[in-house]
Amino acid sequence: MEFLKPLSIFSLGFYSAIGVAALIALYFLFYGARCVDSWMKRQPMPTDRVWAYVVIAALLGLCIGSFVQGFAEIHAECTAYGQPVGPCILKRISP
Repeated sequence: MEFLKPLSIFSLGFYSAIGVAALIALYFLFYGARCVDSWMKRQPMPTDRVWAYVVIAALLGLCIGSFVQGFAEIHAECTAYGQPVGPCILKRISP
């Protein structure tokens, strides 16, 4: 399964948790801003299905954070061996 090698960059860790928290916080920030805007304009409040959006934001944040976590681990490994980071990452993910 050589064609799945680029997916090996995904890894769970600290950045995965940060990604989940960041995207959920970002959703609540924008939702709150829309609520305040509706309140100030005396319009009806947004009727989002908040928990559905929170789940979607968490999954998206997990994917993005896991991608960043994988790059951070590869970067740390490459610098530990004293190799240039760019070619080392390309060698690691290319099939």
